[in-house]
Amino acid sequence: MLRARCLLRALRSCSTAPCPRLRPFARLSVRDALGSQNASGERVKVQGWVRSVRSQKEVLFLHVNDGSSLESLQVVADSNFDNRELTFGSSVEVLGQLVQSPSKRQNVELKAEKIEVFGNCDAKAFPTKYKERHPLEYMRQYPHLRCRTNTLGSILRVHSEATAAIHSFFKNSGFVHIHTPIITSNDCEGAGELFQAEVNAIRTQMEKLGPEEQGLTQGLIAGTTFHQLEDP
Repeated sequence: MLRARCLLRALRSCSTAPCPRLRPFARLSVRDALGSQNASGERVKVQGWVRSVRSQKEVLFLHVNDGSSLESLQVVADSNFDNRELTFGSSVEVLGQLVQSPSKRQNVELKAEKIEVFGNCDAKAFPTKYKERHPLEYMRQYPHLRCRTNTLGSILRVHSEATAAIHSFFKNSGFVHIHTPIITSNDCEGAGELFQAEVNAIRTQMEKLGPEEQGLTQGLIAGTTFHQLEDP
């Protein structure tokens, strides 16, 4: 009788105890995932485009990139995740555990628990192909896809760092960033009514300049301008 009561109390305590819950998936960018130094099975969520798909008998390898880094994150999944929608260029969301990679090519890899395809992509009709180096003239036809290539992605990153450094230098020196008026022959949304440029006056000033100065002043291009304001 005493044993039966003890067993009943143990069952009641187990039924009222809260069940352990798994931690929710933390969303990470590919750059942050690759920068993880101590990856020990954290549950993360990564979104991006598929760069490559390699399917084997028991393992499926994906390389996913979201534009935050030139390098892609390797995703290791079971072969059951392989389907026709999982192709080059498709947008996916991968849920899994971030672990240390046994390969020397990358420090970490994502062990997938769930792969969801948000946007399908026809690899045959897609303008860019896997493992093909397209010339710059060809990529000019697709401006919305140029930033996904490593060449133009590197150029845009250098441009971004140089622009940030120039703006930071002038800001620390007390300059103010302004947008100057644009002198152009195109009239858009009534902007040509702001001021009028006299052609005869411009020609008169141009004739006073030498050949070298005329070549410099013929192209009027609107760009970033910094002015240092003086105290009244």
